[in-house]
Amino acid sequence: MSLHIVQILPMYHPDGEEKLRELADVKQFNEFDEQEIIGYLKQNKVDGIILRAPAKITGDILDHCAHVTAISGAGIGLDNIDVEYATSKRIKVLHAPKMNSTATAEHAVALLLSVMKDITVFHAEMQKGNFSFRDGRYTAELEGKTLGLVGFGSIAQKVAKIAKNGFGMNPIAYVRTISSARQELADSLGVEVTTSMEEVFKKSDAVSLHIPLTAQTKELVDKKLFNLMKPSAVLINTSRGGVINETDLVEALKSKTFKRAGVDVFAVEPPLANHPFYGMDEITMTPHIGGISVEAARESSVIIAENLIKAIQGEELSVIANAQSIVKLNRG
Repeated sequence: MSLHIVQILPMYHPDGEEKLRELADVKQFNEFDEQEIIGYLKQNKVDGIILRAPAKITGDILDHCAHVTAISGAGIGLDNIDVEYATSKRIKVLHAPKMNSTATAEHAVALLLSVMKDITVFHAEMQKGNFSFRDGRYTAELEGKTLGLVGFGSIAQKVAKIAKNGFGMNPIAYVRTISSARQELADSLGVEVTTSMEEVFKKSDAVSLHIPLTAQTKELVDKKLFNLMKPSAVLINTSRGGVINETDLVEALKSKTFKRAGVDVFAVEPPLANHPFYGMDEITMTPHIGGISVEAARESSVIIAENLIKAIQGEELSVIANAQSIVKLNRG
């Protein structure tokens, strides 16, 4: 008997959807309607669910997942899935393999260039035919500047390589602990590492965020850290919107605590129509597209589809985020 999968919202690339349909029968929901999904789960035997943000797997949905054995997100982050409650029901939760590191790192650097060079501001004025807007205005160079990295995973490492080797910047990265292996890696990349986030914000001409959204990191970056920044500094966020206190960010930019910000992510996505970032020249925004290059989307979508089926069939996979927790529950 063929496996039955619920797909909530389109996958990031059609090749992934094609692969999923080769491996299972698929019911696709093109909009996230919680009650409609619950109704379908009540009436059908569903083996697995695959979804992409802004769709969510809530406790109410999980309460109707009687036959579901695995749920897969479409990205590395799992903040749109109630992982703890899924674990209590012995449902495996998968995240995407880290195949979008290059795309996200390049996007972070693109935002860095944009805010350092005021690209979007100049573009808006040129669209008005206002060439003279350039008079008396200066952009900033990256060479010799300090780039602060909050986090030092695969994406941050790629950003550090591009910044140091391509622009001659001096990277410094915040890490929670400095093991000998991490220090060796940092030395090989020419990156200074520190366990002081405050030091990163004080020293840096640009700060780029590369941390997941957890209970510990929610709104971690707030006015206390903003107040440590140089007036000429910029902030880049391609991680998760919720790691920043957005109200504090708006206030800091309006009061010229630091210069500009480039953000690809928001605390609530899509942002509400009255979001305070709208209309601010000090913020360059993109709609959470950092990790979805065509190359990354194609490769990751196919592997996500394959991994979901493998997980349902009982294969052990490194991308099952709650595997150890389920093992402990089963032993207990």
